[in-house]
Amino acid sequence: IYKIRFENGGHTVQPCTRVGDCEDSGTIVEFKPDGTIFKETTIFKYETIRNRIRQMAFLNKGVRIIVSDLREENPEYHISETFHYKGGIKEYVQYLNSSKTAMSEDVIYGEGKLDDVYVEVAFQHNDSFTENVYSFVNNINTPDGGTHLTGFRTAVTDTFNAYARKNKLLKETEDNLSGEDIREGLTAIISIKIGEP
Repeated sequence: IYKIRFENGGHTVQPCTRVGDCEDSGTIVEFKPDGTIFKETTIFKYETIRNRIRQMAFLNKGVRIIVSDLREENPEYHISETFHYKGGIKEYVQYLNSSKTAMSEDVIYGEGKLDDVYVEVAFQHNDSFTENVYSFVNNINTPDGGTHLTGFRTAVTDTFNAYARKNKLLKETEDNLSGEDIREGLTAIISIKIGEP
């Protein structure tokens, strides 16, 4: 395990030092904000950092991330949590649906790579009326969507309509189901990893 410490505006003030052995591999990164850069405050909310670290662990299946808050002078108030999700975004969908009733037991999951673009998709319907679809490129949330989100929505709509037509759930004279109707109660994660976004 190697330890890196950053402070004073992100400059390394302590060289990378070996602090121990481990079965796998790992890096410890410490961060102390520079008051001349973060002029309003150098106090960060642990909840915000914890939520982002949890999200990063979901988006990178199998990676173990430990976040520790050691700001309190008294060690008994130090906080440390480990986030590790072997199922990655499948577990993310289950986490997001944990307060709802899932419409199926399994989370639908797919992954693949084409032209140096790695794509992961996981989704599951629940009993709510809200669509909760989150898209990411290189682990960064894309709240305004993008071609990856548009492609996902189009594929889901086309697939449901094709299934409904093939199984005579829709008559030939009936219009296709709308995308909004199909995505009602849908929780989905779309994660794209690309070298040159």
